[in-house]
Amino acid sequence: MERQLRKWLIGWIVCALLVTCWPIHDQVWAASVTPNDPYFKSQPHLKQIKADRAWSYVTGNTAIKIAVLDSGVDRDHPDLKNNLLPGINLLSPGRPPEDDNGHGTAVAGILAAQGNNRIGITGVMWNAQIIPIKVLDRHGKALVQHLTEGINRAVDLGAKVILMSVSSIHHSPELEQAVKRAEAHGVVLVAAAGNESSRVAYPAGYPTVIAVGAVDQNNKVIYQSNTGPELNLVAPGWSIYTTKMGGSYWSFKGTSAAAPQVAAAAALILARHPNMTPLEVRQLLYHTAVDLGPKGWDRQTGYGLLNVEDAMRKKLPADINEPNNSQSKAAAFPIEAQVRGALNDSDPVDWFYTDVPYSGKLSVSVWVTPQTIAPIAVTFFSGGRPVTYYPNSGHVLNVPVQAGRVYVKVERGSGAGSFSYLLTSQFTIAPDRYENNDNIDAARPLPPGNRVSVLGNFHKPGDVDWFSYYVRDPGKLDVTVTADTYRMDPILYIAKEKEKGVPIDNNSSNPNIERANLDVTPGKYYLRLTDYWNNQVNGEYQLEVVYTPERRDENEPNDTYHRATRLGKNDTLMTGTLPSEHDYDWFQFEMTEDTYVTIRAPYIPVQSGVRFALYKAGADRNYLLASATNVAELSRAGSYIYAYKMTPGTYYVRLQSVVPFRYDVYRLTISRERLVDGYRDISTHWARKEIANLTRQGIVRGFEDSTFRPNQTVTRAEFATMLIRAMARKGLYTGSSNVKNPYRDITRSHWAYQDLMKAYSIGILSGYPDGTLRPNRPVTRAEMAVMVARAKGLYTYKRTRSSYDDVSVNHWASPAIETLSSVGYVRGTSYRTYQPQANTRRAEVVVLLTKAFNL
Repeated sequence: MERQLRKWLIGWIVCALLVTCWPIHDQVWAASVTPNDPYFKSQPHLKQIKADRAWSYVTGNTAIKIAVLDSGVDRDHPDLKNNLLPGINLLSPGRPPEDDNGHGTAVAGILAAQGNNRIGITGVMWNAQIIPIKVLDRHGKALVQHLTEGINRAVDLGAKVILMSVSSIHHSPELEQAVKRAEAHGVVLVAAAGNESSRVAYPAGYPTVIAVGAVDQNNKVIYQSNTGPELNLVAPGWSIYTTKMGGSYWSFKGTSAAAPQVAAAAALILARHPNMTPLEVRQLLYHTAVDLGPKGWDRQTGYGLLNVEDAMRKKLPADINEPNNSQSKAAAFPIEAQVRGALNDSDPVDWFYTDVPYSGKLSVSVWVTPQTIAPIAVTFFSGGRPVTYYPNSGHVLNVPVQAGRVYVKVERGSGAGSFSYLLTSQFTIAPDRYENNDNIDAARPLPPGNRVSVLGNFHKPGDVDWFSYYVRDPGKLDVTVTADTYRMDPILYIAKEKEKGVPIDNNSSNPNIERANLDVTPGKYYLRLTDYWNNQVNGEYQLEVVYTPERRDENEPNDTYHRATRLGKNDTLMTGTLPSEHDYDWFQFEMTEDTYVTIRAPYIPVQSGVRFALYKAGADRNYLLASATNVAELSRAGSYIYAYKMTPGTYYVRLQSVVPFRYDVYRLTISRERLVDGYRDISTHWARKEIANLTRQGIVRGFEDSTFRPNQTVTRAEFATMLIRAMARKGLYTGSSNVKNPYRDITRSHWAYQDLMKAYSIGILSGYPDGTLRPNRPVTRAEMAVMVARAKGLYTYKRTRSSYDDVSVNHWASPAIETLSSVGYVRGTSYRTYQPQANTRRAEVVVLLTKAFNL
């Protein structure tokens, strides 16, 4: 005993030495306490919520029990084991609530890892009595029935705070009843808002549960934290350092990390004020929160950031919403929430506002302290004329409201004296415009059209909505149901009249969306919509029906080449459907002269599987010219399927797809380009005659795509080859290719090696000082003139005056340029300019060779 006392005294002294004091208003000093836990510096969230200052008032509470409904807890963790009670395992009754997921251990550490024990971290509470109740399995999933049972068992075990860092996006009547039972037994409930970037989940969504969202270190709401009218508080939920299974530590995030901080604050409040009711604990937490968003409550941060110090230090006022005695100062009264107020002689009126998302019914239950008749008057302002009610305590006001902002005025009745009141709201969406359509006989016909969209809702538990749609011709029906809230999980059922249908529940990662795609035949189809949980849901779904008729293939029957669809001379488009992999579409076209043909697929309805074949008719059979199995891929890439020169004859195109399609048509185009002297790009060119002439003589050649490309530059290798061919055509000596190659950048494998060596051997072509020939370099107009002059053996000499302003008499190519200009082989590009460094074009070379060699 003496040893234990000495140990306690040492701990107390160390704690006292680590206290930094701060002045406050209603007490002499408030203290910032630094525990001796080695990882405390890794827990900035504790200073963010001012827990370190709250510890100067109270560090724990072993007088009350805190139930943690989660995945269990690591019962041997050195930072937790002294704060744990035996607990319950609802998944495996009779076994201890051992954590097999890690979530519960992390939550428990944030709540109440033992503080100031020289081990690891500290919780918001240093000392506590935690009842771990295992409701989550090793995958972090729970049944609502286990969560419900966990609440009831916690109440039965005497818990005064229940923490639930678990959530379900869907309402459960059984869960709601368990929450109400806990409230009636004086239990404070705290729950995580959820991490779906959506509406606050359950049980946090119930009015008597403190719904906790999460913020980062800069007090900005983290993106996945749920928000909405049910949100009450926020706490840090980003990179929270806490306990981990196996006795270690790690960082944890989300609203699950934020909720235990609020639960700990609630327990600390009860340590200082053990007679407070759950309502009063909630009100004190809301009153002392640090406002983060617009003044007062808001959907993103609730009443603000948890402030544990002020929750310990400040007293709870009778009315935390003051001043709100005028409409301009109205306080927030969110739907699915509670507000408490106080009225007296000096403050006889309170104003509130609530934002209603849809038209419907606002149900407000009233509790008032005096038992006099009509102690208050409650007036609602929504759209039209205001409506006033005079309720007694226990009354429920059912008020029709329109979507938008509703103002609520609460007035003290005459003779009522001073009193407190509590208003609890519940909203119910109004029936949609298609009610009553709860059975197939009352199915609402959808408007005619290929695209129909309607809005509906489930305004009551077990609501069923039936619709009908008439299909005129065979086709495809695409049906999509999209709910505007995750709280709705729609199930779609589609059936043809007098036939059996199928329910469609995709169970996808987007539970608020259902899609169906089915082939349909003429007749009436019924569509039934229900909520998977059979809940009344305050939200709307959009039902969209898109009908796509089967596309009629105007070219059928064209399944064989004997029945091929004939394309006229000017026809450029081939279209059709391929509803079966055994379907073939044939097209026929004629060529009466040499033509360059390009076949493309601007549009293919499927992603793959379309096959193409091109045949030419022979005397006794068709000959395959080309084929492709990747037509869809070529279409997406914008590439052609076939492009080549065609000679006169009859041709066939055959299409087939292993991926059938019938609701859209493919589009293939055929473009024909007449060949002029074998080319498709010289018909109007100024050098057309010379190009055709030298092509026939084999001096110049075009490209595989039947182009000559007259404006393309000519390389040194190309020009040497053309020059040697022209000389050979005229019977001139063209040298020998068997000379020693002095150039390091050309080998015998080069396509123009022999002609380059011939040109070199007779002095037409020379290289560069670095020992290179640079055969792929464009030849300049100066080089062209010199090489032609050499090939012709023309006499060149330096002139005393240049014919061109841009070619001086000292230019190395001036003699050749002047000589060729004097005989009319070349001419300037404009008035008195020659542009000697400009690259030579193919058409220019052809004309020069024609003139120089009289071809």
